[in-house]
Amino acid sequence: MTERGSTYNHNGRPGAASKESRDLAERFATAIGEFNWQTDYLKFCELLELEPSEYADEQYRHFQELAEALTRFNAETLALMIEAGLGKG
Repeated sequence: MTERGSTYNHNGRPGAASKESRDLAERFATAIGEFNWQTDYLKFCELLELEPSEYADEQYRHFQELAEALTRFNAETLALMIEAGLGKG
């Protein structure tokens, strides 16, 4: 049986996502945010084995947009989306 935590969502109701999904969502969002904070374009290219180019520029912009977008959702919301995407929601 999946354990439910006591996290509350934006309307004050208890969270519906599993603790495992919330933990995954929080770890993912934190890791992306930390990587975004600690890296620059050249480190990004090096990690992904990209040569600086228009394609690499575009990928770096998408990555920065991802990092920004993840800050707009709490772990509960991200967890619910993860579970729905995996067919668990």
